[in-house]
Parts: sequence; structure tokens; C-alpha cells
Amino acid sequence: MTSRLTRSLLAILFACSAWSGAAKAGDPWQFWPELTWYVQLNPLLRLYLDDSYTVQGDTDAQSLDLTAAIDISVKPIARKSIQSLDWQRNRFFWIRIGYDHNGSGSNDTVDTLENRGILALNATAPLPKAVCLNGRVEVDFRWIEGDYSTRYRFRLEVNREFIVLGRSIVPYFNVESFYDSRYDAWSRTLYQGGSEFTVNRDFRYEIYLARQDTRLPDRSNVDALGVIAKFYY
Repeated sequence: MTSRLTRSLLAILFACSAWSGAAKAGDPWQFWPELTWYVQLNPLLRLYLDDSYTVQGDTDAQSLDLTAAIDISVKPIARKSIQSLDWQRNRFFWIRIGYDHNGSGSNDTVDTLENRGILALNATAPLPKAVCLNGRVEVDFRWIEGDYSTRYRFRLEVNREFIVLGRSIVPYFNVESFYDSRYDAWSRTLYQGGSEFTVNRDFRYEIYLARQDTRLPDRSNVDALGVIAKFYY
């Protein structure tokens, strides 16, 4: 068990170092702290609340996201072959419907406001050696300073759950592509690699490295360290 966990973590670190090594010396670093709350309403429904904050390392540019959503499990409710106590990992198919409010700016002023409707379809498929393949298709209905546009997001993730000293550890790696109707083109690609750690039934935390390559409206690259605190009720 320990050797398999070590190999998985090393694979994640290798993937992270591969894209970080390809980054230019001038690419900025950001810190992405995040607070998430999950409220289980019944076996089929849960409430999702999220507060995420972006701080750019070499400037005073900042961004704040506030999200509220409902997660709906669609029958078949669970895949017995996955064998996880986690609601999300143990679902074959589930839907997220929600709303996001974003404000970004600098020098203590808000330059851009965005209101966003969210519809996301999530699916999980078991692979050999207890590895899971997760896919997500998300549509963002965006009103940016009153102008409407649509963004399509496609994410593919590979992860594996380990039980170490009675607690779950889930290393993962995912890639997400963004299609923006404002440009009628693929505008961004996001790479993330990290791990989720379970402390107890009410609290988990996640640490990851991210690489964001933006092509439109202007070409730019960002590397980030992300930390998520997750609370379960």
C-alpha cells in the first residue's frame, strides 16, 4: 500500500515538475486559497458552497469567487465497484446546478464583475488497480459587465484513493480545456496535480500545483499553488 501511494505521488510530482520546468522564468505565480462547504441533504442531494480567492504574486491583482450550487445524483446512484465512502467518488453520474459571482481588480478597486450560471455533468468510471477516471462537462452562462457569453469546459481526471492509517488520501492529475463563445475559439487550458487528505469525517484539505495557459484575448501563462479547506455536514 505504501509503495503504491509513493509511486502515485511521485507520478503527480513528475507531471507537475514537467509543466513547471517548461514555464518561462517570467511567468507569474499565484496563490489560490479556497474554502468549501458540503451539506448533505439526503442520499441524492447535497448543497455546495465555495469561496475562492486568487492573489497574484508579483502584483496586487486579486479575484474573489462566491459559488452556491446543488449537487444531484442520478440513478444508478452508486457504482459498487468503486467502493468509496466519499459521496462524489462513489457516484456513477451526478449533476451540479449553481450560481457564481466573481469580482476582480487591483489597488482595492473592483474592475470587473461577473455573474455566472453553472451547469456541470460529472461521470466516474473505474479502471484497473482501483484507479478512477472522472470526466466533467460544464457550461458557464456568463454576464460580464452586463454582456452575455457562454463558456464550455471539458475536464478529464485520473485519481486513486489510498487508505493510510485509517484515513483517505487521493492523489490526482487533471487537464481542463475552455471554449469561449466571445472568441469562438479554445481560450485556455488548465493543468492540476495534487492530493486530497482526509482528517476526519467533517474535514479534508487539498493541496495542488496548477499551470494555466491562456491564449485569448491575450497570450499569458500562470503557475499557481492551491490550498482548499473542505468542510462536510
